[in-house]
Amino acid sequence: MERVDTLPYRIIMERASDRLMSMAELMEDHSFKKIPKDKIDYFIDESIKIGIETAINSMDKYKSLEEICEDKKIKVELDTTEYDFEMVKFRGKYKEEREKIIIYDGSIKRMEIAYRELGIRFLNYNNIYRILLAHELFHYMESKEIGNTYEKLDEVNVFRLGPIKKSYPIIKTSDIGANIFAKKFLNLSFNPKVLNYLYLWGTGIVDKNKLLDYYNELDERLKVYYLTNIEG
Repeated sequence: MERVDTLPYRIIMERASDRLMSMAELMEDHSFKKIPKDKIDYFIDESIKIGIETAINSMDKYKSLEEICEDKKIKVELDTTEYDFEMVKFRGKYKEEREKIIIYDGSIKRMEIAYRELGIRFLNYNNIYRILLAHELFHYMESKEIGNTYEKLDEVNVFRLGPIKKSYPIIKTSDIGANIFAKKFLNLSFNPKVLNYLYLWGTGIVDKNKLLDYYNELDERLKVYYLTNIEG
């Protein structure tokens, strides 16, 4: 059995709670800075709730991702084209107009190599593929069945001038829901969002300490927003 101290990636995965990773996802939204502090918990909690409920409903009907795709007649295409640009951020997508999910082979291979550098053997090609597929299946269900997560939640005011105001939805709540759906349906012990940070570490873009510092920042933000909510 491997010793825990020989597996430094574990601390990155274990600290990546659903709330922490959902906070990270939320901060990537273009309108994040416009979200009132006392609404942060609302967007995180409601998005997580939608992801869990969608997973439970799917688990009542299906035993696998393949069953879902077969029943709903969703085409899944593995794109093996060699691209000149970085593909890791472009890992998969659901094309609504063609009812097709595209998963990018090059991205999975790059991710697998990065994780192997960290000694993470269980994040092999097949497991990465399934996580990405589950994520995109959630977006399919948003489009065709349950409605977009961000359309179910409140919008935030991004501009106001006298009686004129403009509000926008928080789009990243859909990815929060997708991550939770994938975790629940696939019975993962980690939030899939952490794959992004493990990749950055495995490719040498950041080191473990930088990631832990970022986690600490996320923790502090969550505490501040929670206290704001309580005091409000």
